[in-house]
Amino acid sequence: MSPRHFALLFAVCLVWGVNFVVAKWSVSGTPDLVPGFEGVPPLFFAFIRFALLYAMLAPWLLPLPKKLGPVIGAGLGMGAIQFALLFTGLHYATPSSIAIVVQLSVPFTTILSIMFLKEKVGWVRASGMGMAFAGASLVVFKPAEISFTVGLLAGVGAAMAAAAGSIFVKRVELTTIPLQAWIGLFSWPPLLIASLIFERGQIEAMLAGGWLLLASIFFTVLLVNIFGHGAFYWLLRRYDASLIAPMTLMGPLIGVISGVVLLGDPVSWQLIAGGLVAIAGVAVVAARRSSTLPPETVIQKPR
Repeated sequence: MSPRHFALLFAVCLVWGVNFVVAKWSVSGTPDLVPGFEGVPPLFFAFIRFALLYAMLAPWLLPLPKKLGPVIGAGLGMGAIQFALLFTGLHYATPSSIAIVVQLSVPFTTILSIMFLKEKVGWVRASGMGMAFAGASLVVFKPAEISFTVGLLAGVGAAMAAAAGSIFVKRVELTTIPLQAWIGLFSWPPLLIASLIFERGQIEAMLAGGWLLLASIFFTVLLVNIFGHGAFYWLLRRYDASLIAPMTLMGPLIGVISGVVLLGDPVSWQLIAGGLVAIAGVAVVAARRSSTLPPETVIQKPR
């Protein structure tokens, strides 16, 4: 990989990693930055994200895809369901721990590929999957902190939703930008309905966040979705996924470092040990990608 392309990949991972902190601040608030701001309800924040994404990319909805079913499945899995659970998890858990747990989408995708796409997995990838689940379990298991555990379980659910959406992507005949447009279209209506049913005080929270909240929303849409995914798939067209996939693990590492440095996340032995084991396992699974799956299906992770 050329130095220029590595710099581009690092920029993508930097954006993805820092986004865990940005999203955490958006749904939980930081009184030191904005007095009185306690965060936007998670479902409503997810709705705002995808409504804005759809508004920006709506022209790319045409021409209509030949098979709409897989597009709907991909949109709900990788969009509404994933981010409803991800932002809920970030509301209760630290961004550093969520950054590790959501990497389970890689082994989850492999498991679903075995079940539905008849993919065959050797002992090396099976060992990597075992390492990933063992490491994530060590991070999640905190019996003395129920709310923390609930948040991380939501993160695990987000990883499962992303994996399910990735299986649908296998059957979608769309490029990156049109797919992002359709994900936005199928995500914002259910998220809005869910927010109106389960949450309160959405408008007041948006107003309390001020310009910093607005900046965080544009950060997650413009940099994470449009720039991050666009540059990532551009690189995938030029390099083998077996090279790109392990290098994307810079993202969760940056997420952990950002959470510790910017928000003062606690660093426990469970986080360090579990994180190292989980990321090592994910690296093994990603590097041993099956040739039966397209690159984006295997290494798509929550952002």
